[in-house]
Amino acid sequence: MAKGVSKVKRDYKPDYGNWVPDKLVTVFLLIFCISCALSIIVSIGAVRITFIIISIISWIFSIYLTYAYWLLCKNDGELQRRFCSTLLERLEWDGQGKALDIGTGNGRIAVYLATNYRTSQITGIDCWGNPWTYSKNICERNAEIEGVADRVSFQRASAVSLPFEDGEYDLVISNYVFHAIKLVDRKSLVKEALRVLKNGGIFAFQDLFNKQFYGDIELFFEEIKTWGLKEVKLIDTSDYLYIPVTLRIDHMAGNSRILYGVK
Repeated sequence: MAKGVSKVKRDYKPDYGNWVPDKLVTVFLLIFCISCALSIIVSIGAVRITFIIISIISWIFSIYLTYAYWLLCKNDGELQRRFCSTLLERLEWDGQGKALDIGTGNGRIAVYLATNYRTSQITGIDCWGNPWTYSKNICERNAEIEGVADRVSFQRASAVSLPFEDGEYDLVISNYVFHAIKLVDRKSLVKEALRVLKNGGIFAFQDLFNKQFYGDIELFFEEIKTWGLKEVKLIDTSDYLYIPVTLRIDHMAGNSRILYGVK
């Protein structure tokens, strides 16, 4: 088995994907091409104008998403690594026990934890659905490439209802996941994540903590402080990391914050 792992590590690089779904870029490009074609074919004035408008809007989205995709993947995904590092630097964990990575994607955070905390056992959970191309198979392959497959496990599960006991984990972490879950009350996702964290355990959640997804952030933070946590902090990611202007819109990295502390 050791020989197999070394061969994989030698021949391949891990694939942690891109936060901008390539399928989404493709969809907007298809809409642009179809609407352009229809604007040429259709002779009815009002309908033609509608298709022209659609083609312009879809072209703008295509250009923006393509550029954002490039920003996040250039230099071998350096910017994505820096976002993750900004989150992981908030941890004051001794590496003893079990950690849970909610919304693991292709397993970047889970693999990092296993690589840097050699006595830990890591679980990564995700729904692995569209529009992203993340998958459990890629997660397991990445763990094998990085030589930590024996201490990392991945399973399909929902952040809405985690299939774990109360207080099962010593560390619970999540990176840009909660906002992407279609739920009216996303505060309940934070509560559910804290449910499986043991007393005295560490938590760190990076997300788009803005009004659109969480309501009034000041009130949200004040409410969290009433949950009986030993320590809780909320910081702006941009205070510790340069975020390109083009990524500072609300649905990208605008109002990106890290909620962390001790239960």
